[in-house]
Amino acid sequence: MIHLVREKLNISDGLIVPDAEDLHYLVKVRRIRSGEKISFASAGDVFETECVLSGKDASFKIINKYSYLRNEPKLFAALASADISALEECLRNGVEAGADAFFIFRSDYSNTDMKLIEKKMPRLKTIIASAASQSRRTFLPEITLKTMEELAGMDCEHIALHPYSPINLISYDCKNKKDIMLWIGAEGGFSEKETTFFEGKNFRMFSLKIPILRMENAVTATLAFVRNLINMQSGE
Repeated sequence: MIHLVREKLNISDGLIVPDAEDLHYLVKVRRIRSGEKISFASAGDVFETECVLSGKDASFKIINKYSYLRNEPKLFAALASADISALEECLRNGVEAGADAFFIFRSDYSNTDMKLIEKKMPRLKTIIASAASQSRRTFLPEITLKTMEELAGMDCEHIALHPYSPINLISYDCKNKKDIMLWIGAEGGFSEKETTFFEGKNFRMFSLKIPILRMENAVTATLAFVRNLINMQSGE
């Protein structure tokens, strides 16, 4: 069954009416047929629908709805700005690994200007929506640009991934039910100045006892690992 995750859905008289872009994707690209089942999700609500074709137009009759009520902590990814291609892969992998939101910040080792990333935001949001649909998410992760100071002020437990930390991530206990911000640096990791910043903010720093990963792979490995811990310790 095709599954689409969107920030908002246009619902009228028991029908979901897609926008022009989604309509083109479903009718022209996926070539859906009348009566075919499609699921749509937004903000935790999932709608199972049946396609109703009328010429070149299509609407989707809602036949079932259920809501996913969240009780586990949210998992945020703070990503240092990086090459656009690398950042795209980080977002794609991060959505599939279970991130609830992404925050992009400028680090000492970043090699991409934040203004360029801001210009690329429409494409980055499209990548997130596509990955969320592919992995059958029920919420659409957000993406925001922030400074390190702004991020550090958010009310959550902050964890910085540092390859030389003596503490292994496997020892992390997330039973306190607080939302979690996982900080991942650009190629080269975090500078000494940044690790001092983290220490001053009482961040926890962990490592993985494996060879140093590229940023894209670090995002996948650490987010998936922490998401698994959250779900296990939340009893899911």
